[in-house]
Order: sequence, then C-alpha cells, then structure tokens
Amino acid sequence: MARDRSGQSLVLVALMLPALIGLAALAIDGNNAYAQRRRAQNAADVGALAGTRALWFAQHGVGDESAILQAIHQVVEAQGIPDTDDQPGDAANTNVQAFYYISETVRIPIPAGAVPPNARGVTVIVWNPFRSFLAAVIGHATLRVSAQAIAVYSPGWSSGEYALTALCKNENTNGPCYQNAMNLTGSDIYISGGIHSNSGLNLSNADPQQTSHVVLENGVCEYGGDAYGLNDAGLGCSGATPLSLSWLYTMNQFAPGGNYWNAAGQKVCLRPSSNQAVTLDPTAPYTPTLGDCTPNTLSTYRLVNEALYYVQGDVTLNIPSGWTTPITITIAATGRIDVNMKNCPDIDGDGSPDCSRLYPYTAMNLLFFSPVQDATSPVIQISSPNIFWNGLIYAPVGLVRMSSAGNIVTDAGAILAWRIDLSGSKISIRTQANLGPMGRPRMKLIR
Repeated sequence: MARDRSGQSLVLVALMLPALIGLAALAIDGNNAYAQRRRAQNAADVGALAGTRALWFAQHGVGDESAILQAIHQVVEAQGIPDTDDQPGDAANTNVQAFYYISETVRIPIPAGAVPPNARGVTVIVWNPFRSFLAAVIGHATLRVSAQAIAVYSPGWSSGEYALTALCKNENTNGPCYQNAMNLTGSDIYISGGIHSNSGLNLSNADPQQTSHVVLENGVCEYGGDAYGLNDAGLGCSGATPLSLSWLYTMNQFAPGGNYWNAAGQKVCLRPSSNQAVTLDPTAPYTPTLGDCTPNTLSTYRLVNEALYYVQGDVTLNIPSGWTTPITITIAATGRIDVNMKNCPDIDGDGSPDCSRLYPYTAMNLLFFSPVQDATSPVIQISSPNIFWNGLIYAPVGLVRMSSAGNIVTDAGAILAWRIDLSGSKISIRTQANLGPMGRPRMKLIR
C-alpha cells in the first residue's frame, strides 16, 4: 500500500508541476515584466518629449521629419529598448512608433510627408521585448510589453510669432506689473506679428478726441495671468498661459572670448575704471581702441559705426541735432542703455523729422541687450522726435520704454522684455523670423 501511495504522490506531483512552474514563472517573470514595462514607459516618456521639442524646431524652420524621428529613436534606444535592425541611430526601429498629436481624436503617423503646422505634440508607442526566465519552459522564451506617452508643447519665444512680448507676471519677484505689463499709446497702432503679455495689456489713444485705430495682422493677441485693466481696443485678445522663458543671451557671450565677440568684425569693449557711465557720440573727439578691453578712464567716446559694443555699466547713445546717418550697432551692457536722439531735420519735406535709423550689427540681429532687473525704471530707453529701429530689443527682467512725439516704426523688429511701454503719435511694428535665437518651448506629458 505504501508503494501505491508513493506512486500516487509522484503522479500528483507530475500533474502539478506545470502549474507550479507557471506560478513560479508568474512570480519571477511577472516581476521582470513589471520592470521592463517601467523601462518601456520611461523610454516612451523621454521619446515623446524629445520628439515634441524637435517638432517645435521643425515648425520654425530648424530640422524636418527625419530630425524628429532621429530625436525620438535616439533617446528611446538610450533607455535600453532593442534596435530591431542593429543599427542604432538610424531611426528604423520597429519597436518604436511615433505620431503627430493634433487633437484628442486626430493623430498622424510620422513621417507624413511634411510636418503638419497644426501639430501640437508627439505620441510615442514603445514595445520592449525581453527574454523570460521560467516562462521559456512552457514555450514563452520571449515576452513583450508596451507603453505609450503623449507630450505637447507650449510656445517658447520666436520673433516670427511675437512682435511684442512682456513677461511680467503679477506673482513675481521682480517688482510689480502695475496695471499692465504692456502699454501702447498712439493715435494709430499697427502690429504685424503677435502680441503676448503675461499680465494684461493696454492699447490706448494719446488723444481722447480722436478715434483710436488699432490693427493687428499676421499674429495673435494674448494675455495671461490676472489680466486686470485689460484694454485691447477691440482686438478680441484671448487668455493664454503665461510664458516663462529661458534667457536668449548671456553677457558672457558678448564679453571678450565669448562667441558673439569672437564672431564680430569690429568690436569695442568699454570698462570704466571708476563707477561712471559711458557715453557714445558720433561727434566725440576720442575713438576707442577696437578689440582692447583694458579699463578705460574716459567717459565719452566717439561712436564707431558697424560694431559690437560690450559695456560694463550704464551706456548712453547720444545722437546730436542734425545727425541723420544710419547707425548699425549691437550694444550689450551690464547696466542700462539710454538712446537720446536730439532734434532731427526734415530732409524729405514731409513735415516729419528724419532721425538716424538704428540697425543691428551682429548676434542674430540683436540691437540692444540689458540684463538689469528693474520693473519700474527703464533699463532700455529710446527718446527721439521719431524712432525707427530694426532688430531685437531684449530686456528679460527689465522695462523697455520708447517715447516719441512722432512715430515709432520698425520694418523688422521685436521687443522681448519684462515690461513694455511705447508712446508715440503712431506706432507701426512689423516683426520677422530669426530675430534673436529661438527660445526653447515648454513641454509636458499629458499621458
């Protein structure tokens, strides 16, 4: 009888062995599958973020569909997802699938033949095959898990999209926004390109007896945050998420040895030996030594046209009466920049003064840059009977103010500042792409 019971036990064990192996496989390979699923999800997340960033640049003329796929596959494979053709980096991996995210119900496979201008993000699906442990005994030598991620972008800053951008927010550490972060006052206001204010905007008329005339073309009008005191002059501006941008420039790039300093043909370094401001004047007697950056003892220098200026401290650009020669410069100052144009002659006989025009010299069409943090007093100020400028005026944590009894005009200009205050008889601003380096977009995973 004992032998019979022993034989029965062996039969029971034999019958239960597959189940026992299955349970062990479930425990061991299940835990492994969980870890591999987490790897796939991490890969899908970083792939969607990288693809969305590449999408943003492609939509702004930097890169194409191949660059988007390259960005996705590179980071996904770096997370340990196997490359099916054993050629990492060639963007040909069947374990990775990518789509343009258009909306909740619309997605388009990548490549699509062209980058859709209405794509807001990227969807990435990742398959992660892995070798099993005990599951191979029951015929499953390879298992596979999958994961999906969707990332979308919120715009960074591009002069092709925004002619005027005011970054001041009510909840800030850089001084108050007052009633609005952006104020434009003029009898006629024309903007070609977008307007974005993080905290309300005010488009008003300097003459209350005259009907205001405000036109916005080729762009959006946005305000963010608490838009109290909003006056959009009937443009129908819409609320938008406040922008929080990385800096486009640093002062080190313009100092001797920096990339923009090295790339400039003519360059001037002004470092006052005392704590005094510097004045640049085309009629001053002393011309600074080009390229020299030893401490300077003078306070006034002859303006060298077509040059890059790196200035430690405040600088005043003084244009005397009657001066009409165009001025082509880039000024990067650690202090404030004050442009003062005196009375200008009426050369063309139209009854308006013909002041010197300001053009950018270098550094991605940068005209003026000041990193001074001040939301109450101008860090970049231009005063003139007429103001005509091209290029980017950049004060990321400061106030930019232009004041003119005549016109404020640019054919290819933009202002990116903490606060913007423009006041003139007429204001006409047209922006164009490639003014300054393109700001990085803000990306987030939505699932």
